[in-house]
Amino acid sequence: MRTADGREDAAARLASLGLDAILIINVKSFVERRRHVEAQLARFGLSGDFIHDYDADEITAELDRRYFAGDELNRGQKSCALKHVAALQRISDRGWQRCLVLEDDVVLADGFIEGVKAALSETRSAPHPYVIYIGAGGNFYTPASQRQPGRRIYEANKGRFTDSYIAGAEEARLRLALIHAQPMRKPIDVVFETIDRQAGIRFLWLEDPVVEQGSKLGVFRTSLEAAPPNWLQGLRYRLERLRRRYLYQLWR
Repeated sequence: MRTADGREDAAARLASLGLDAILIINVKSFVERRRHVEAQLARFGLSGDFIHDYDADEITAELDRRYFAGDELNRGQKSCALKHVAALQRISDRGWQRCLVLEDDVVLADGFIEGVKAALSETRSAPHPYVIYIGAGGNFYTPASQRQPGRRIYEANKGRFTDSYIAGAEEARLRLALIHAQPMRKPIDVVFETIDRQAGIRFLWLEDPVVEQGSKLGVFRTSLEAAPPNWLQGLRYRLERLRRRYLYQLWR
């Protein structure tokens, strides 16, 4: 299906990838980030729906009591967590089987389309529940000794960060049930890793990852916690990537 000017329709492009939808975590006032992620997706003829629920100034005392405990999280971290909860609720309500959730600072690799296609193809017959992490969150990589030619999906013993993951209705409902049963005390990536273990949701990693975080690369300053200047944050991230992705792999 093509639009009048000959460009492939974004919905048709999405379907051709095997995705039901793309949801994007964004704060309503973060216009620069919104334009950034729209441009990132537009490179591949794609678009997504923004999750604008639960900005920090919209978290009422009742919501705070319902979902959180302790004093470790700031309002930005709580907002991010609730936006991911809203994304899970939408996935569950609509019965989507393969929804890509992105945070708004993502930087998509040139091989993004091929990576998503490989991830969905290799897991087509895999038993649920599982979540596919397609990004390089935390600079975590499958050891070279475990990698196989032509294979891109590997089971791991932990999650990556929440910048980019693919999940379906079953995984969303399992996560939501545990989130509603126990208040959150940690950032959402830690919460997901903890409850996924409890719920028996498998961690699947795409190798090589096709998404990086602009906040880690120094494109944006993180809005969730204290961090060094952008240039230093980017330098630290790239040095860590060099160590973990290349040097560390030489003896693993």
